[in-house]
Amino acid sequence: MSFVEQYRKSLKPLDIEEPIDVWVQRPVGFVIAKLAYPTPLTPNQITILSIIFGLVAGFFYVKPVPHHLVWAGLCVFLSAAFDCADGALARMRKSSSALGRMLDGVADLTTTIAAVGGSTWVMATRHTQPWWHAAIVVALCLLTVWTNAFHSGGYDYYKSMFLRMTIEGNKEGEDIDVALARYEEGKREGMSFGVRFVWWIYLFYTKGQIDFLRWFDPCAPRKLESLPAWNKEQAERYRAIQLPCMALWRNWFGFGSLVFGLAVFTAIDQIAIFMMLRLFLYNGIFFLILLPKQRAASRELFGEPAA
Repeated sequence: MSFVEQYRKSLKPLDIEEPIDVWVQRPVGFVIAKLAYPTPLTPNQITILSIIFGLVAGFFYVKPVPHHLVWAGLCVFLSAAFDCADGALARMRKSSSALGRMLDGVADLTTTIAAVGGSTWVMATRHTQPWWHAAIVVALCLLTVWTNAFHSGGYDYYKSMFLRMTIEGNKEGEDIDVALARYEEGKREGMSFGVRFVWWIYLFYTKGQIDFLRWFDPCAPRKLESLPAWNKEQAERYRAIQLPCMALWRNWFGFGSLVFGLAVFTAIDQIAIFMMLRLFLYNGIFFLILLPKQRAASRELFGEPAA
């Protein structure tokens, strides 16, 4: 099997894969995974490297060394690439784990905090006179972060639902009650502070998805486990109705496109333009186009709002 064939086989269905991941970040991650495969490096250690690159990116944002934004952008990109590599390595070794998937979420959060926090710092320090200019910058950045959190969280949930509904036996994603039961079991068996920290982030994120869904799409099922049993006819109907929405989710609102955009606009020192694009253009598409389209699709698929 050629390298390209191996790479294609490592991808999830293209219906739910972000184009920027397929063409840029996952190929780099796949190369990293191939290089790591014969070594003792574990997928979780690769994830830790992703976290380290995210933290180093944060350092370069706030430390005005020569070309610091170029270095910050490069580290954001490498963090995303290693974030892709951990999953690829786990699949190569058939060693994926629930802890690894949760740790992956911590890597995403670390990179986001470092990059967005660093970007906010850069813009605020450039607009300090008068002081309220910096306050406006910070407020706009916080608004961008808050609204954009809906984007990636929603994409993750609908991606999981799409895979479960269209692929027989797929168990992508996890409901909050299942996660809580695993957490309580882990506590009884004993867990380190580091593992507890990973759990807290994961549970916060999972609960946030459901809270978001209650408002964003009242007709969508609250629990993945409550989805109807798979059958071919139903899978084809679901795919036909949901695919136009899924195209919007994967092309615009995934975590990969967010991080890649941050990396590129940071490296060329145009962070303000990126923030404005995310705040106005992306939110315009999200709230004015995707929201009514997704609600209509879920109503057609699942009927009246879930209780």
